[in-house]
Amino acid sequence: MPEDEIFESVHNYTKFKLVEMLIDRFNNGKTKLDDLNSIEDVVDDILKVISICGLKYHNELKSKFDKE
Repeated sequence: MPEDEIFESVHNYTKFKLVEMLIDRFNNGKTKLDDLNSIEDVVDDILKVISICGLKYHNELKSKFDKE
């Protein structure tokens, strides 16, 4: 897979998973950002989604950069 396609795939997948997480939070009534704890909860969820997405593509990207 060409490098541009890999990055586009990572971008699209990460964006999709973040939107999915935010929709789930909205549906569960956990979207209020009215205090520091609520904001930290959202940030924790965002970081978790980003790390999961990064792990999904880690091997593919690692092999790409190891060749350089």
